[in-house]
Amino acid sequence: MGSVRLSTGVTMTSTDHTAGVRSALDDVAWQFLRSEFAGEIYLDWPIDRRLDAFLRHRGYDQLHDDGTAYEALLDRVMANIGAALQTGVVPQQN
Repeated sequence: MGSVRLSTGVTMTSTDHTAGVRSALDDVAWQFLRSEFAGEIYLDWPIDRRLDAFLRHRGYDQLHDDGTAYEALLDRVMANIGAALQTGVVPQQN
């Protein structure tokens, strides 16, 4: 099983379900939501393709390649989209 060291300093494995890992995934999810990959330029791309590009661009290759961790991150992105829209982090589309 792979492990990933995030920029937050937390090392996570695909079987680690602690609150620290969830917090680290939330941190990466918010980095994504604040990035250009969540904006209008990439609006025509599916969310998973945008997340893939973000992870590769930011050097999160191990997180991208670990299917379990990737799915958990995508879940955190989806869970935080509403808050990102409400706070204006992600602009609402007309």
